[in-house]
Amino acid sequence: MSDFKSKVSYVKGLADGLELQDSKEKKLMMEIINVLTEMGEALDELENAVEENQEYLESIDEDLGELEEDYYGADDDEDEDDDYDEDEEDYDGDDFDFDDEDFIEVECPKCHETVYIDEDLIDEDGKAECPNCKVIIDVDHAKDTE
Repeated sequence: MSDFKSKVSYVKGLADGLELQDSKEKKLMMEIINVLTEMGEALDELENAVEENQEYLESIDEDLGELEEDYYGADDDEDEDDDYDEDEEDYDGDDFDFDDEDFIEVECPKCHETVYIDEDLIDEDGKAECPNCKVIIDVDHAKDTE
C-alpha cells in the first residue's frame, strides 16, 4: 500500500514541478491527485480491515479446533473400526446387518435391484420411493410376493 502512496506523491511532485499557473490543466491535475490520495486512504482502511478480519478468523478457527477436539476427542482415526476404507471408492456394506434395524427388503419392479427401505419412510398407503431409480414401490405388495 505504501507503494501506491509513494506513486501518488511522485505524481504530485511532478505536477508541482510543472509550475503551471492557475489554469484548467492545473486544476484538473490537482483534482486527479486529490482523488488518488483519497483512494489511497480508502485502500489503507480496507487493508487494515482485512488484516483485522484475518486475525479474527484465525482466532475463530483456533477456537473451533479446540471445540472440535473437546467434543470429538483426540484425532485417533486408527482406533476407529468401521467398514469404510478411505482408500476404497465405495462403502463396504457387506458387514452391515439390515436385520438389526427396521428395514424391509424388497425388489424394485423397475430397476430389479434389491433395496432395503426403512419402515419409517413407508407412507400410510404402504408405498416408498426406490433409492436407486426413484420409482414408487408398493412395499406391502412387494413383501407379499416374496
